[in-house]
Amino acid sequence: MNKQIKLAGIIGVLGALIMFAGDMLLYFTTEPISNFEEELVNVMGGISESRLFLGGILGPFAACMYVFGFYQVYLAIKPTYKKLARIVFGILSVGIVFGGAFHSHFTFLGIMSSQGHTQALEISEGYSILTFSIMFIPGTIAYITLAYLILTNKTYYSKWMVLFSPIVLFWFSGLMELLPQPFMMIFAGGWSNIVFIIFFSVSSYHLLKHKRYEEVEQD
Repeated sequence: MNKQIKLAGIIGVLGALIMFAGDMLLYFTTEPISNFEEELVNVMGGISESRLFLGGILGPFAACMYVFGFYQVYLAIKPTYKKLARIVFGILSVGIVFGGAFHSHFTFLGIMSSQGHTQALEISEGYSILTFSIMFIPGTIAYITLAYLILTNKTYYSKWMVLFSPIVLFWFSGLMELLPQPFMMIFAGGWSNIVFIIFFSVSSYHLLKHKRYEEVEQD
């Protein structure tokens, strides 16, 4: 069990780091920005094609690693609730698959922005919003469910672990947009992946500590 926890945690953190690197390749800039969401597409229009290509292709690859990381959540839910554990794991996996698709589509947004294809860009943005919605809705359901399971002692996590759960950490995303450049682009632009770097790291530490405690008790 400890090996599975470690492996899932390591792969999950690596996946989040790779997705974060993809974000930075797609739109990192040191130029002043007043509104992150509104100016993002324009920023990507000034990024080189090589950066856009590499940044976009990292998304699906990182999403696969996220799925392995989410296996740690499955392991964290107590055996009595294994059916629910499978459902949460499945929903998280579906959400991140669409997350990888959403991420990779930024390459096309950047290319169309650089070429000035306004009408095609608007249509493509509509598709991106649809992909984001399919990612966001199941993901949010799974995050809320996980927080509920933590608070009701249906996992091996202590209740304080809910403070490091995705549903709580995501609330800080708005604060990241208040940071000055270039920190705003780093933290606001990469916050969705920074959340999981934090979550997988704390989760790994907590679960491994819990398992070691159980082993001592059994001895």
